[in-house]
Amino acid sequence: MDLRPRMWAISKGQKAVAEGDPLVEYIPTSHVGVEIGGGVGLHYHYGTLGQLEHGVNYADAYLKTIGKETNSSRPLKTWPYENGSTVKLFILAGHRNMEGERAFVQELITLNDKKSLLNDNGNIAFKYNIGGGYKTSRGWEPLGPAGFYDTFGPELSFGGTLQDKLPDKNIAIAKFTHSGSQIVDWTPEGSVAKSRNLYPNFIAFIKESIQELEDKGQQVELAGIFYHLGENDMSFGPHRKNAAKWLQSIVEQSRKDLSQSTLKWYVSQQPPTDDERVNSIDVVAALEAVATADSNLVHIKAFNLPKQEKKLVIDTAAIVQLGELIASSYLDQE
Repeated sequence: MDLRPRMWAISKGQKAVAEGDPLVEYIPTSHVGVEIGGGVGLHYHYGTLGQLEHGVNYADAYLKTIGKETNSSRPLKTWPYENGSTVKLFILAGHRNMEGERAFVQELITLNDKKSLLNDNGNIAFKYNIGGGYKTSRGWEPLGPAGFYDTFGPELSFGGTLQDKLPDKNIAIAKFTHSGSQIVDWTPEGSVAKSRNLYPNFIAFIKESIQELEDKGQQVELAGIFYHLGENDMSFGPHRKNAAKWLQSIVEQSRKDLSQSTLKWYVSQQPPTDDERVNSIDVVAALEAVATADSNLVHIKAFNLPKQEKKLVIDTAAIVQLGELIASSYLDQE
């Protein structure tokens, strides 16, 4: 994050070469799993997981050039909502843990009481744009595991919890994430790395989701935006210091651009890094202050997730619990 201008310059050069030569293809890697080390944050090196995923990216790119499909089709065979009925649309957004970087379907199988989450749920329409656009849904799909590298995010347990508690409601979920992003990338102003600015695409994604549902004959209620705070932003001093201010700017501008002055935001936060180099920046208190001043912003403290093997990036069981927690927070507000 501290070398953002230089990294942007390198990526611009790489993309310029690819754009100028029809036999060269640029392979995105910023969404790839990174190694979690000591100190105060993530280390932007691959480690075993990232090396495996890096190889998959190259293979997928090659297969695409020879016309071989790598993504399986997940059609929503029957539209689940009656024509003219109201659909509650839930927007899930965020970084590595909202994307589900270290949550794998193979591990979900071992959670006996959660195995049903593996099944496609045709009663909840689901669309997504993940990895900063690395993978997008083909229109609306059934809610189910859809991440690249056999991963999934909190949307599975989130949708399941809502469906259990609101069986008479129509629910749709749209997810927009980029595991390689930081909070500054989501702000309306963005950063010096202009190609990493996500805000315009994020707002366009929400508007598109609403319009698509309306085009199918639904009345749409935007139930809220559920945003999980950036993991490394809680460790890197300059970003930790500005996190609350940046979040507030995203929330306020989104309400203007979506013409919903009372749009609910549900902002979840896992425990920030505990290190003497950053502990003087009380990011929890700063976020609490923003939420206290905004009656339509709910600050969700995800401080009791299962113990993690890695730092910052949470695993399968914790991703499931995170989805349940943010769903329960919404239900508590109803």
